[in-house]
Amino acid sequence: MATELKKSEILFLYETQYNIPNGDPFTGEQRYDEETKKILVSDVRIKRYVRDYLDGKNDQIIYIKQKSNDIVDTEDSESESADNENNNNDTKKGSGSARRIDELVNHFINEIKEEKKKLQPNDENAKTEASKKKKKNATKFNEALFVMKKCIDVKLFGGISTKKNNAVNLTGPVQFSLLNSSLNKVDLRPHQNTTCFESKQGNKQGSIGTTTLVPYSLMQIHGWVNPKVAESTGMTDDDLRLMYEGLWYGTSGEGSSFSRSKVGQDALLLLQIEYKQPNQKIYGVDRLISIKPKEGKRGEQLRSMDDYDFDFSKLLEVAKSDKVERIKYYTEIDGLDKKLWSSLVVSDSNKKLKEDAEAKNKFEKLTITKSDEEKNKNAN
Repeated sequence: MATELKKSEILFLYETQYNIPNGDPFTGEQRYDEETKKILVSDVRIKRYVRDYLDGKNDQIIYIKQKSNDIVDTEDSESESADNENNNNDTKKGSGSARRIDELVNHFINEIKEEKKKLQPNDENAKTEASKKKKKNATKFNEALFVMKKCIDVKLFGGISTKKNNAVNLTGPVQFSLLNSSLNKVDLRPHQNTTCFESKQGNKQGSIGTTTLVPYSLMQIHGWVNPKVAESTGMTDDDLRLMYEGLWYGTSGEGSSFSRSKVGQDALLLLQIEYKQPNQKIYGVDRLISIKPKEGKRGEQLRSMDDYDFDFSKLLEVAKSDKVERIKYYTEIDGLDKKLWSSLVVSDSNKKLKEDAEAKNKFEKLTITKSDEEKNKNAN
């Protein structure tokens, strides 16, 4: 039996060391807030980690893939499957999304035919209202919508199609903050590179380039899950679990995080705060976790988890709220789960002890893979 999706908020923590967590597409330099001295990571970067990790995993299909070098954009957005079926990528017409729809339509052509057949009335000469309605629905069948909902990233994040007569605009049930800031302040460090190959013919040696690196950052990604929106994309609880798997491992050396600018990243903690009712909301979820540097160090001087302690006291206060159904967590760091409720203060008050016990009981291990699910079943 499928688990019911709940309105939730996500907090995902991962650390970076001497890399570029999210470079600006124009300059290549790390996104940075000059006023707060905190680095920034975009929602697009996070979704790319998930997409690249899940691409092809267990036959999962990705709608928004990295652009191939052999695809040429054109201004003609009136691409048709029949026109593009036998063409190579370099000769296909239409916008990128229209061409991607053509590829998916060809991939799922047999299923599409079956779906259209179901919508056709059994008796073509039937004049009943039901038969007329069925025939009308068959005419309106949207191939783009059908194939897009076969893609895991569309189920999670939504997507658009600009294909002629098959326009689609789906909002995703999982969203992340446009820009997510680090929990610590950072001083960017300049870094020089040299190349072995000369920059142009006639030069006798390679060129020298300069970029900026982030010595250390503790990133916090804030997200939301909307079960009502999930109805339009078909996202299930299993799809959400796949997303968490991609989020965790996709930032930690798998997929596109295994690159020169992204190595040195490790996922630390994943939280899903579930609400009891779909119209409930906790203010300032992105400020529930903070860190306390050790030995008088400043945020800019942090270089590992050994240099600070987590402060989960505000999170624990929120756990006591009647609005919160449960708080699911996942970590592979030994002892970090126990720190989640170590901030509960021992009190002589029976009322306080009861509240703290109830808050602790709301914490539940999150499963992000099938193996985790089996481990939890065996533990229980």
